[in-house]
Amino acid sequence: EGNREYFYKQLDRLFPNLKEKYIYSYGNQYMIESPNNRDLIRLFHQKCEDYGILHNNEQIFDYLYAFEEKDNNKQLSIWDWKVK
Repeated sequence: EGNREYFYKQLDRLFPNLKEKYIYSYGNQYMIESPNNRDLIRLFHQKCEDYGILHNNEQIFDYLYAFEEKDNNKQLSIWDWKVK
């Protein structure tokens, strides 16, 4: 509850009278959908398609599952680079 109280305090400080509207609209929800959610999701999917970005959860997890694991987990050092 401490985070919520801090959030409400900041709302009161920065936006007087907004806390009451926020509580009325959203109650105790931690996840809140935008009133424009449908349009935003459609835009998100369209932009991903336009730019060839994976955005389907099943395709993303299929990719991660198939991604070749490397046993060589060595962090690169500045000394690993050779200047030509």
